Amino acid sequence: MLDFPRMEKDAPQYETIRRHYLFAGLDDGVFEALAANISVEAYDKGEILFHRGDPAHDFFFTETGQVELSLISPEGQKKVVEVIGHDRTFAEAIVFMRERVFPVTAEAISDTVVYRIPNDTYRKMLSDDTDACMRLLSDVCRHLHQRVREIERLTIQNARSRLSSYLIDHVVDTDDDEATVRLDLPKHIIASRLSITPETLSRLLRSLADEGILTVDDRLIFVHSLARLRPYD
Repeated sequence: MLDFPRMEKDAPQYETIRRHYLFAGLDDGVFEALAANISVEAYDKGEILFHRGDPAHDFFFTETGQVELSLISPEGQKKVVEVIGHDRTFAEAIVFMRERVFPVTAEAISDTVVYRIPNDTYRKMLSDDTDACMRLLSDVCRHLHQRVREIERLTIQNARSRLSSYLIDHVVDTDDDEATVRLDLPKHIIASRLSITPETLSRLLRSLADEGILTVDDRLIFVHSLARLRPYD
């Protein structure tokens, strides 16, 4: 892990972080004071940011790379809870929790740069600004509704429908009824995110390929018919 200086106002991600729902409700002067306490850190692929049970003094904003949040089951199997990509925060819920330890383990699954935001500083700024608290509550509620819809999709849809929805969400190029999908994550992580086994994921992809709906070329998937894929969405 490499440490970088504190985030400056002219840093590339300053405005991106400023627009995030956790910070958008803060006045400019308040956010500037918070930004002066935000540090930048770089992690190599495979490095651990924190382990489950570690004291949680900060939360994080991902500038580049990907961070895997995971748990170990009683049987010793790793369960991927979420993969955090760029321009997203994680571990922020602990700011508002009484027990301030990390509930998951965070690992960089690619070379990653994160911004570390101190919980105590952020919490004090909110306690001193009731208007910012109300604006934050509104933004958090909207974000929560989005996550609830995602959970509903994962729990209600069957495995093939979840995979089809995932592929459609990751389309990078379209041409009429055809599309190109880029898989940014390893397939075993995608399988975990979809609550299926890697073997089931491979079987579903083979089935879609056998039906002529798509062709798999490593992490690129060429969809030959979005119309045939969408009924499962």
